[in-house]
Amino acid sequence: MDTRSPEPPRIAVAIPCYNEAAAVASVIAGFRASLPGAEVVVFDNNSTDGTAEEARRAGAEVVPVPEQGKGHAVRAAFARLADRDVVVLVDGDGTYPAEAAPRLVAPVLDGTADMVVGARRPEAGAGAMSPVRGLGNALIRSAFRLLVGRPSGDLLSGYRAFSRRFVDSVRLTSAGFEIETELAIAASMLGLPTLEIPVPYRPRIAGTVSKLSPLRDGLRIVRTIVARRKSGLEVRK
Repeated sequence: MDTRSPEPPRIAVAIPCYNEAAAVASVIAGFRASLPGAEVVVFDNNSTDGTAEEARRAGAEVVPVPEQGKGHAVRAAFARLADRDVVVLVDGDGTYPAEAAPRLVAPVLDGTADMVVGARRPEAGAGAMSPVRGLGNALIRSAFRLLVGRPSGDLLSGYRAFSRRFVDSVRLTSAGFEIETELAIAASMLGLPTLEIPVPYRPRIAGTVSKLSPLRDGLRIVRTIVARRKSGLEVRK
């Protein structure tokens, strides 16, 4: 009779970063506390403010990503962490609560979902999300519903947990902030179960600056939806 204890699940937290030196140590500490035993890996996308050094001092592994853009950092994370049981993806600016991570991981571990999305709920009065960004998010969700044809919630959340099957199944191509939309489209087209869990969305930690351009990146996201819609139609012909 085998009395050995089962191996614990291999969980990794992937943090794509570009110039988040003011926040990254706090983010790392939060996830090390909320997910004891998980690997914490920062995918540093050519930061010039000492992000990589701060991350190492905080105890994280740092992986350089030379090709500029969040999509490249996420793709590097999927390639590096493909054999983990769960990959948690989170921004390095402190807007997402690390204490919610166990709630995102649990449905992946029990087989309920292959992708769990932390659906953003901006904290009242905190100014975490500008009206322009809120409107843009709503318009992008409408485009997704119209062109992809499936209900969607928070398409642009940067806080997600993925199963090994998800990471193995998707073939990502995005370079920039359209990567979150590509993840949602991939889940829809591949029939990978997705679950949303509401999480607080907080203002960025002081000293960090958003890299997202609402107009430029919004147009790239819509183009991604249209392009993937066309490719999906071609596959079904």
